[in-house]
Amino acid sequence: MTVLVTGAAGFLGRHLVRSLLAEGERVIGVDNFVTSDQIDLIELRIDPRFTFIECDVSTEAFIAALGRQPVHAIYHLACPTGVPNLQPLALEMLATSYLGSEAVLRLACANKAPVLLASTAEVYGNPEVVPQAETYNGNVDPLGPRKGYEEGKRVAETLFAIYVERFGAHATIARIFNTYGPGMALTDTRVIPAFVTAALNNQPLTIHGDGSQTRCHAYVDDMIVGLRRVMARGKPGRAYNLGSPSPITVRDLAHAVLRLSGSQARIVHIERPVHDHDRRLPDISRARSELGWEPRVTLEEGLTATIEDFARRLTARRGI
Repeated sequence: MTVLVTGAAGFLGRHLVRSLLAEGERVIGVDNFVTSDQIDLIELRIDPRFTFIECDVSTEAFIAALGRQPVHAIYHLACPTGVPNLQPLALEMLATSYLGSEAVLRLACANKAPVLLASTAEVYGNPEVVPQAETYNGNVDPLGPRKGYEEGKRVAETLFAIYVERFGAHATIARIFNTYGPGMALTDTRVIPAFVTAALNNQPLTIHGDGSQTRCHAYVDDMIVGLRRVMARGKPGRAYNLGSPSPITVRDLAHAVLRLSGSQARIVHIERPVHDHDRRLPDISRARSELGWEPRVTLEEGLTATIEDFARRLTARRGI
């Protein structure tokens, strides 16, 4: 079977490709490296069952680059990410979410292939309901700082639902909450890699505000299992929350990283951005009942593995 993975050079994309290759699948990966790095694909490109195409899924060149290769399943993960990119790449986020999603949906229909959208907890905006179930419509500001990403993912979900209704596409949606693990970029600004890198470099861990905002963190291996369950068992036009049901404050997370890394780094507090969300917590009842999925790796286990991975790569980069 040939599986197409858009956004293959990203953190989740690379882990997904490895999982598929490990089970003997042939994988076609697509990425344009806007927020990823070519060096991260070196290991994967050694495998003869992995074909990589560098292009933008929101352009006509995407379909042309695939040629007549048959595709039996599509994981659509492509989209620029990162809080620092919310404004600089807002248009690219929106274009990838709409034009790129429409392209993969047309490709899926032409190949009669199931297609999965990697959506996000960001579709709920700054939630006023905790936990967030898939039936919650969210609290999103279409003119706010996160508009390109939040509204982009919301319109991508709308496209998937329309293609199910109008064309009978087997299109499913995974709403991904905070995910972490080995292989994240050492320069990643998301909270766990930022904290781990700072702790290992004995630099201050920076907390926005008082750190009372809560997040839930799912280990990457659990998330890959979840994505594959949505593809295999998810119902067309239906969204599934994938994330940890165990919340932790940013402040407590910082202390956990310091304890597990053995770092003596200090914690500093800076002004909190106005667009920083207060509480994020998934209701995963639907994933449990329909997919048989829930996270298995504890935060302590996952942080320990992540810290070990970052320590190894930081040491290699220093040439020690």
